[in-house]
Amino acid sequence: MHISPYHAQWHAHSMPEHQMDHDNSYPVRLVDGSTLVLPLRPLPGGEKAIALLMSNQTGFAVERALIRLLTDMVQELKPEVIVGVPTMGLAYARPVAENLGFDDYVALGHSRKFWYDSALSQCLTSSTSPDQAKHLYLDPALVERVRGRRVVIMDDVLNTGRTAAAAIRLMQKVQARVVGVTAVLTEGWAWRTELEHTGPDMPGLVHALGHIPMFGRTEAGWRPLADT
Repeated sequence: MHISPYHAQWHAHSMPEHQMDHDNSYPVRLVDGSTLVLPLRPLPGGEKAIALLMSNQTGFAVERALIRLLTDMVQELKPEVIVGVPTMGLAYARPVAENLGFDDYVALGHSRKFWYDSALSQCLTSSTSPDQAKHLYLDPALVERVRGRRVVIMDDVLNTGRTAAAAIRLMQKVQARVVGVTAVLTEGWAWRTELEHTGPDMPGLVHALGHIPMFGRTEAGWRPLADT
């Protein structure tokens, strides 16, 4: 199956992906053999680029396909609770929890409500908003949904790992058992180091539908960077 959220086109090439140059899009092979085509977006400075998944801009057919694959992947982990991280992780956490037959899920947030407890927060900086310090909050009213239970944390793209690590630390504070950290895509490998700070076994709990590298500029377009 070929699924394209941005109507980009892809044709098979004979050479390996890491040796190929790409113009405006990058085809990501997912766990079921389908292909998700993402647009390439240059980073500030223009010498590097990323394959961009904007989960709130994908078509409904793509969204449904990703949710189905995520549901199958998460079901294998036998969670009792799905915990979604903002912002885009929430778009997948809720329907996956519903597909699994759960009565509810837990949505973490960046906005502090007046009844929140600062002890149930973690400071972080988003890779897409590096100049804006953020906090990740767990609503005190939801603590008992996760305390002592098997939890899967869900995001859309795992890159720096800072948000996922903050979510793990929040779950550890309330004695939840994190049995998986899931995402549509992993991007690069910096997240491994970040998650190791929360526990040496945490990187091994990561499950994703596919992986995207970082890209460097060439004369012919964009080429995946080695070791990403």
